[in-house]
Amino acid sequence: MNLNKANVQYIGKLKKFSSFIGMLIIFIVFCILDSSFLSVRNITNILQAAAPLFFMVMGLSFVILTGGIDLSTGAVCSCVCVFVGLYISGIGNMVFFAVILIGIAAGLLNGVLTAFLKMPSFIVTLCTLSLWKCATLIISDAGSKSIPVETWPVFSWASKVFFVFPVPYIIALFVFALFVFVERRTSTGTAVYAVGANVLAARMAGIDIKKTQVMAYILSGVGSALAGAFYALRLKASVPTIGDSLNLVAIAAVVLGGLSLAGGRGTVVNALPSVITVVMLQTALKVVGLDAYWQNIVFGIVLIIAIYINSDAGSAKDAIIK
Repeated sequence: MNLNKANVQYIGKLKKFSSFIGMLIIFIVFCILDSSFLSVRNITNILQAAAPLFFMVMGLSFVILTGGIDLSTGAVCSCVCVFVGLYISGIGNMVFFAVILIGIAAGLLNGVLTAFLKMPSFIVTLCTLSLWKCATLIISDAGSKSIPVETWPVFSWASKVFFVFPVPYIIALFVFALFVFVERRTSTGTAVYAVGANVLAARMAGIDIKKTQVMAYILSGVGSALAGAFYALRLKASVPTIGDSLNLVAIAAVVLGGLSLAGGRGTVVNALPSVITVVMLQTALKVVGLDAYWQNIVFGIVLIIAIYINSDAGSAKDAIIK
């Protein structure tokens, strides 16, 4: 009996580090398969690719911790990517102030509709996904446009690298530290966990449920907006479809990090290794020369296995009910 209890405790502790373990396993396996995978250039490319997704996953984690979902992340990302691509020539790096405001507006819209109008987050964010997608197509005239070459020096800082760390990833780490501080050292972070674990108990404890949900969606909106901005700088273009495939990738990364889709369990800290794992897997499959069709199959299988390990039937059921 005690032995079983000890095993359960051991498995529970191991599960907390599953995202880090998964990242190391994938890294070691592909280093063995291809020695060039360990090169400084390849590691830098992985971190460069991970930075935008990192912003998105950090913000989305707060929404999922409250027991909600945000399906509009990819659309917000696309819209901001187009916005930055079109207007950075005119206002330079000041565009980032507008990016933050767009992110706050996107999160505020989702939060108000969900918290104050008592609408299911799944339906709300599915609708706002369409809203932002339409706005993106209107602004971009349904086409990608390159940022003028003469404007590139304005954001040349985004292509600089310190050792193996590109500047966008370093900025993502600073934002990550801020988000972790909010999660662990503020009343908002405590309230997020309380709401996700048990809404009724949180309300009885005097927690402002509506304010907590709105704050979570604002953080998600800001994260998605920053992701779009850095995609624009990385691609040197406004791409209206950049976020189309990111919704499920971001949710998968969150779950890979051990967060429960039912809310109230997990930590934003695991966003760091889970995002690296997702990007590393995508990059590694290209490096080893695997056919594009098989890349999608392998990636899907690995995600299904990882999500199964990091979730349980009860959590999945609760998430659907919410």
